[in-house]
Amino acid sequence: MGTKTKISTGAVSKLSVYPDCVIEPEGTRPRMLLDAKYKGHVEKGQLRISEADIYEALAFSKATECNLVALAYPAQPGDSPQSVGTCTVFERIQVDAVQILGLQIECRGVSKVGGLRAFSSNFSAGLRSCHPEQY
Repeated sequence: MGTKTKISTGAVSKLSVYPDCVIEPEGTRPRMLLDAKYKGHVEKGQLRISEADIYEALAFSKATECNLVALAYPAQPGDSPQSVGTCTVFERIQVDAVQILGLQIECRGVSKVGGLRAFSSNFSAGLRSCHPEQY
């Protein structure tokens, strides 16, 4: 993506960023980048994507030339449980050609028997419904 220079030593190193997952249903160009977030996404009682997460998503987009980035946050403990893997869009951000989706994903129940399979199936269906033109 670029380089960074340590001022005190003059050492130059490569600057790289990597999302957690690159989704490529068909073809060779990434259709969607997915980055898992492990911190809360509620500020002043509102679901929102933090500015730091927006900047990180834009860096991923620039590095991969992919204009769709999904940031996946776990469902909040106080929310009513849904089927494991259910994802809902809580915010959409557009910066030039780049679209950033804030997703809330139900993770409770993933460790139960069959939970990972249900998570994968529901999450995949949720992604398709969030942005069907990508599939």
